[in-house]
Amino acid sequence: MGTWGYKVGEDDAFCDVYDLFFDAYNHGAAPEEASKRVLEDLSEYFSDSDDQYEAYLALSFAQWETQHNDIRVLEEVERFISTGESLRNWSERGGDETLLAKRRGALSSFLRKLSTPRRSKKRRVHKTPEYKQIILVDLIAPDNCKSLTIQEDYMDGKFLYTSASVMWGEGGGGIFHSDRSDLKISAEWLDSQNLQICFKNAVEEDLSFGAGNPKEVFFCGDCVTLVYEFSD
Repeated sequence: MGTWGYKVGEDDAFCDVYDLFFDAYNHGAAPEEASKRVLEDLSEYFSDSDDQYEAYLALSFAQWETQHNDIRVLEEVERFISTGESLRNWSERGGDETLLAKRRGALSSFLRKLSTPRRSKKRRVHKTPEYKQIILVDLIAPDNCKSLTIQEDYMDGKFLYTSASVMWGEGGGGIFHSDRSDLKISAEWLDSQNLQICFKNAVEEDLSFGAGNPKEVFFCGDCVTLVYEFSD
């Protein structure tokens, strides 16, 4: 059983449904689409004897805030509030008479709110994308003039790509790119002009190389030979 209080919205199931609706809505989904995603992804809430009431309350409130008039959802909310069905559920979950009276009042106020059309649709919240890098390899060459960096890039927690570059103080360039995540990579500078990169769970076809010779990288006359080893 989740966290719950007598006010509408003080329940884990309510929060999960409401948050999922607005996650979809804030990413551009129409209220109808956001509702469909909630009903599909959290279907267990709407069929659960404990959580179904909070799930419908959350969905009806999200729809009210976005001016989506879903008669089926509203009628279901009106039904279990007017019949007291959800209060019986509360009693079975341990609510005393004082708490039940507060809950009854909160539900009545909530239903009055839903019965009054919202003046304006709730605005979408456009979140700033969260960019993250995970450094897999960071090695400075023996001459201390250049370094190898291999990293994974993520946006909002979703993997984008794995990339590698050799950089000097004032420049350099990428040496490979891969759409695979969780690559097991190790590297070693054999000397200042020779770099070995080993893959334990990949083949050469998993990598994309830039223009030019994929086996070397250079900057201002300083050339590094690249040696790749693969085992999968």
